[in-house]
Amino acid sequence: EDGVSRKKVLFEIEHLEKRLGDKLLIHNFSNRILQKDRIAIVGKNGSGKSTLLKLLLGREKPDGGIIKRGDFTIGYFDQHREMLDDDKNLIETFCPFGGDRVDVQGKNMHVYGYLKNFLFPKEYLDKKIGVLSGGEKNRVALALLFTKKVDCLILDEPTNDLDIPTINILEEYLLNFPGALIFVSHDRYFVDKIAKKLFIFKGHGIVEESYQPYSEFLAIEKELKNLEQFEHEIEIEKEQPKTEPKKRKKKLSYNEKRELEALPEEIEILENRIAEINACLADPACYQEKGIQNLTDELNELEVEYNLKADRYLELLELQEELEGE
Repeated sequence: EDGVSRKKVLFEIEHLEKRLGDKLLIHNFSNRILQKDRIAIVGKNGSGKSTLLKLLLGREKPDGGIIKRGDFTIGYFDQHREMLDDDKNLIETFCPFGGDRVDVQGKNMHVYGYLKNFLFPKEYLDKKIGVLSGGEKNRVALALLFTKKVDCLILDEPTNDLDIPTINILEEYLLNFPGALIFVSHDRYFVDKIAKKLFIFKGHGIVEESYQPYSEFLAIEKELKNLEQFEHEIEIEKEQPKTEPKKRKKKLSYNEKRELEALPEEIEILENRIAEINACLADPACYQEKGIQNLTDELNELEVEYNLKADRYLELLELQEELEGE
């Protein structure tokens, strides 16, 4: 078997074809998924990524080709949190047969000790699933997934609606998971950290296998796009009659200078506050006093603001260098 034992092959995909109406999603795709594979399925929205997961799960049938599946168990996490019952509380969800212990990847743990890892305070144990927020339900679904004894995890956009501390917890569990991982994600940092291989949906049914880091693939795609745009602009320029070039400004405006000077301090203040909140979220005494939801809401807002300011700072620096170099 080409040097690969039959037992190690989870899925054998041969000449797979799938359409959605008139749209060709997957054309003539063949591959093998092995026991220890960690595969991220990436590409634009609507390109067929989640459809491939459903084909692997047997929830959809291919239009052509076959998927041979070995004898193994699957744990599935999707964005709709199908595995949760809104009428049950956390204890009933994790200990359906009574008691207060759970098995997690070979370890027997108290349910509260385990859920504390997913940032749930003790008073949450009696809360019904139905009253939890979307982000909290996602944390429950992920925590529940890791109590299942499975050989392969299939995850559809696992980081959606998750705050940074929960993503860190998810990454830790996935890196320690001994089986195969197949997941769809747009989060390049998450993909870079977890995946060893990519299935890239390139459109028009083309699915390519790649071993390069996702961020590297995105950078190359961006360069190619920029090159195409540049060539397109050159063609347009050739076709247009020459006009007097516009006078370009020689330096940053007064307001831009003021903004450039102020941004480093503003960014540092945000960094310090983000570090404080992350430290609090790692300390049960701190997060129970201040409230997890309040902290994570503030953290998400700060990170959005931090990214905007950091991007603006780089933009102004580049503009300044460009003007000074002329």
